[in-house]
This record gives sequence, C-alpha cells and structure tokens, in this order.
Amino acid sequence: MGATGELCVKGPTLMMGYLGKSPEECFDEEGYYRTGDCGIVDAEGRFYWEGRLTDMIKTGGANVAPMEVDDVIAKFPGVKRSQTVGVPDELLGEMVVSCVVPADGVELVESEIIAFVKKEVASFKVPRRVLFFTDAEYALTGNEKIKTADLRKLR
Repeated sequence: MGATGELCVKGPTLMMGYLGKSPEECFDEEGYYRTGDCGIVDAEGRFYWEGRLTDMIKTGGANVAPMEVDDVIAKFPGVKRSQTVGVPDELLGEMVVSCVVPADGVELVESEIIAFVKKEVASFKVPRRVLFFTDAEYALTGNEKIKTADLRKLR
C-alpha cells in the first residue's frame, strides 16, 4: 500500500488462460493474472490506475507514470495536448520528456512548463525537456491515440 505496483487479479470468474498459451505464461505461482496495469492503493483500499507498465518511465531507479505528469501539464494555460515519454538516457536509463501541442495561436515556453510541473510533482518526475509540436506533427493512430513509440525516438 502506498507504492506503485502491478494490478494482479484472482477469482473464480477469471478466465482460465489464453488460447495457445500455457497457464504458467498467463498466471503467477499463486494463480494471479498479471494485467500489465500499474497503480497505487490508498489507505481505504481504493486502486488508482496510473497507466500500463510498458508506458512506465524508469528514470534513475524510480518509476514515473506518464499520466501523472500529463495531468499536471494539462492544467497549464494554452496546452492542447501532451504526452510524456521515457527517452533512452545513458545516465538515468530513461529521461522524462513531455511532448506538447499548444492551443491554436498560443506560444508556450519550455522553462515555464517545467517550473509549473516542478511545483506539483516530485523532482524525479519533472520533465527534463519539453518538446513542442503542431497537430500535424503529432503522431496519432487512426482512433486519435498518441503513438508513444514514435515519440520515444525523439531526442
């Protein structure tokens, strides 16, 4: 409780496995299905989803949920869209980088967004860089989801 971890479920109505996969590939030693989702459980036992484990940024030995950073950036005036990703870094493993699309006609400043985020989250979660894009440059799938794999390739 109080630390980010993976959501694992178990119960009589849970599936028995995936077609073509052995039970050992689907469940852990205690019979729990590992969802690949991560989050945190509060003192009342409520689970707060933070994103997919594969999206989790591992920087300097700490985990950063991109959704947490993006929720803060979304509050910054003039931000239309943002996606925070981990970019490979020799020293940290991954560097926290936020990719932002400003609202039409708005000019944003990297240092101002970083300072804004710094007031809201722990220092290791603050983006080291903020990159700006137009809607046309922003990589989206056909159903308007951000192509995070494409954004991770940026430096």
